[in-house]
Amino acid sequence: MGAYQDRLTADMKAAMKSGDKPRLEVIRMLISEIKKRAIDAKIDALSEADEIAVLQKAVKTRQDSVSQATAAGRAEIAAKEQAEIAVIAAYLPQQMSAAEIADKVKAVAAEIGYQGGKDTGRFMKEWQARYKGVADGKLVQEALRQLG
Repeated sequence: MGAYQDRLTADMKAAMKSGDKPRLEVIRMLISEIKKRAIDAKIDALSEADEIAVLQKAVKTRQDSVSQATAAGRAEIAAKEQAEIAVIAAYLPQQMSAAEIADKVKAVAAEIGYQGGKDTGRFMKEWQARYKGVADGKLVQEALRQLG
């Protein structure tokens, strides 16, 4: 099992003992998604990066649900999804702030000799190699747009 799956399993047991049903539901879903991704890939356990990707996808899915529920005037659904996001976010690595992202984008761009739109693919490849999972892609793209 991967590090995140081990932690989730331990937290699931703790949630069962404490009777925290909402947290338990989310943790079970995350474990299920991680196992499903491993089965689909025909491997025994996911890498830590793949486990983080599963968690990030779960957050994005819920963020979409929150925006849809809010637009439809369904505050109770939006609140439930926000609570689930909070549980999942506790397992994700600490995300960089917008200012940190802007500084690191400038540094990486200077390092690779970023010349504008035509170098975006090369920039993103280098960015993902260094900072995958710790920065919001939208903020990275925005900071990159401000440079070019």
